[in-house]
Amino acid sequence: MNHVDVCAILNEKPREVYTTATSSNLCAEVMLPPVGNKAPTLLQLHVYGKACDKFKDYTKGSRIYIHGGKLRFDLESKTYSIHGGIIASVTEAFPVLNDVILTGRCIKDIDQTDARAFKTTADGLMIANQTISVNTGRNQADLFNFYAINTAQDKLNQAELLVNFTRKGTGITIRGRIVTDAWTDKETQERRSLTKIQLVQMTLAPKSSESQPKPVASQTTVASADNVATLWGGKTAEEPVDPWNHASGGGLPDLPGHYGSAPSFDDNDVPF
Repeated sequence: MNHVDVCAILNEKPREVYTTATSSNLCAEVMLPPVGNKAPTLLQLHVYGKACDKFKDYTKGSRIYIHGGKLRFDLESKTYSIHGGIIASVTEAFPVLNDVILTGRCIKDIDQTDARAFKTTADGLMIANQTISVNTGRNQADLFNFYAINTAQDKLNQAELLVNFTRKGTGITIRGRIVTDAWTDKETQERRSLTKIQLVQMTLAPKSSESQPKPVASQTTVASADNVATLWGGKTAEEPVDPWNHASGGGLPDLPGHYGSAPSFDDNDVPF
């Protein structure tokens, strides 16, 4: 699973980008509002198919809500982007949402002796970093670094759970927020930033079992009404544009540096 629901502000007017000689999509830089004491997050948003008809009329500064997009990470440039989904114009009254759900497998064991992977602070904070590999649907995968942070008073210690229960190859579904840390390099005095996913919830995949589940027989008959009431003024639900599916008018190009087959990972692959 790869599902993103976020609010953003356009930093530029959408521009046309050709993915092949005969196919194009619209692209624009967007800014996600900061989470807590974090910095704003800059991403590239790619819109496909019929969604481009409305998106092309948006202007710099437009406030939008992106529902059902897919998050991608370019391992070479270490940049994130969002592809597809339903794009809607919103006002300041709309709540600021930042929610991403990813399903995949952990690519490493967490080394408690490595401060980049696990550390505790004098204030009682515990921080654990893990990386998840998410299949992009074409025998390839994206890597996403995420972290859990807890205080000693928290009832549910996600950082400790990551250390104790995740290993290389562990199946996991995470729900989190896209956040960005920003700082000034002490040596070069340049402004630097790092975007990661802050863990909110996680579910580990069930352990494999040799027993096969029994088929579930339907025991309920749902009655149908002859006259269906009109809802929402006759509008019907929109289908999110899936850039993984060429039939939707997408045709998502591979990101630079991606693997041509199912990858095997080592510690050097971690997008820190």
